[in-house]
Amino acid sequence: MLNRNEALALVLKGCTEKFEQLGFTSASVCENGDEAYVDFTKDDITIRLVSHDNLLDVTEKAGDGEFVKTESNLLDLESFEERDIKSLCNEICDTVGTSYGKKARQAAAKKAPQTISKSAAKNGTEYDANTLASRIATLYPELKDAYKENFQTYDEFLGDDFFVNHANKYIMQTIRSHDSQTMKKLFKILSDIYENGSNDVQDLVVVTILGELNNDERLLANCRAQITDDDFYETLVAVNKYLASPAGKKAKELGHIVLLDPVGAGASKLRTDTALKFLLIITVLLPPLASARPLS
Repeated sequence: MLNRNEALALVLKGCTEKFEQLGFTSASVCENGDEAYVDFTKDDITIRLVSHDNLLDVTEKAGDGEFVKTESNLLDLESFEERDIKSLCNEICDTVGTSYGKKARQAAAKKAPQTISKSAAKNGTEYDANTLASRIATLYPELKDAYKENFQTYDEFLGDDFFVNHANKYIMQTIRSHDSQTMKKLFKILSDIYENGSNDVQDLVVVTILGELNNDERLLANCRAQITDDDFYETLVAVNKYLASPAGKKAKELGHIVLLDPVGAGASKLRTDTALKFLLIITVLLPPLASARPLS
């Protein structure tokens, strides 16, 4: 297992030649709390590689401007070996080689939405859809362009659009093939985000993404082998059963509103937890004029 400074030192070593060819000079690895970073500079351009959590961000700034994140890459300190570091360096060098000199990035490109770090999550900040998508895009580099286009097109990040139209096919292929290493990385991301995410992002995980399992027993078993949180798995199974049921299929097809009346939900922890699980499965909206008539 590498420590953060060792990993970043290896990245620095692997990238220095390419950066020097582009006219950049490098500094040594610096620490900043739970992060480590290294700067490459040329004239008024600074490219900073920032290692935090299990990610390596490539950021840029011009002059005294703010750093703008241009991409995130997976840097798993627990599992990365020399060949993984080499592959990471190649990705970074390719990115810098094609984007360097485009100062229009600072002037025209929209700034990537801020992601939630693991340290922030530990202090009570909930993960959001953008953080989930950013981490998934580090696992599947083919998704990086789609991730950038999403927030640049809509001026905000739309999770449903990104996963339904782009990411889900990669995730489902991983689950079908049951590749152990990729499955481990995938569910490490999904489990962490689910456990520490907002209700919206939990819904994104179990309904929008893993609802695509279509209640397939083999695929659910593949997932079960990677999920240690019983609550996560039970909710996943409940979602799939509902979506695969005649009622679930018809409601989805017709776009019908579903009303949940959680009688006695606060009477016990079991009832409360069960009601909260159902809130992840269905859209809870009161019908028009519901306030004008009793619900019992």
